[in-house]
Amino acid sequence: MDSEIDSIIQELKADEISTAQNKSIVKIDEKIEDHLTDQNVNEYVYRKSSELVESTLSAVNSLKDTVLTGNDPKEISALSQLINSATKALDQLNKINLQNKQNNNNLQMKKMEIESNSHLSKMNPQTNNIVIATRDEIMERIFDKSGKREKLQIIDTEITK
Repeated sequence: MDSEIDSIIQELKADEISTAQNKSIVKIDEKIEDHLTDQNVNEYVYRKSSELVESTLSAVNSLKDTVLTGNDPKEISALSQLINSATKALDQLNKINLQNKQNNNNLQMKKMEIESNSHLSKMNPQTNNIVIATRDEIMERIFDKSGKREKLQIIDTEITK
C-alpha cells in the first residue's frame, strides 16, 4: 500500500512545474501581451497554440495510464475529450500553416508574372499612334476617291533561277 502511495507521489512530483520556471513563463507572457500588436499577433497565436497543444498532450500522457488502469467512465470521457481537443488544435495549426504557404506561393507567382510581363513589354515596343477624328471624317477619308493614289504598273518579267 505504501509503495502505491509513493509511486503516486513520485508521478505527481514529476508532473509538477517548478515555481521559478512558472514565474519566468508568466513574465515572458506579460511582456508579449503588453506589446501585442497587429505585427506580432501571428507569432502570439502560434506560440499560445503550441503551448496549448503541448499541455494537452502532456495531460493526455499523464491521464492515459490512470484511465487504462481504471474503469471510471468519466475519466475515459475526459481522456477522449482531451485527445479530441488536441487533434482539433493540431488540425487548426496545420490549416494556418498551409494557408500561409499558399499565400507565399501566390505572392511568388505574382512577382514572377510581373517580371515576365515587364520583360515582354521591353521586348515588344508599344506604339501609341492615336488619331482623333469624327466618324464622318474617317468615312470621308476611307471612301475618298478624289485623293491622289499611285497607279500600279504591271510589267511582264521573267523569273530565272
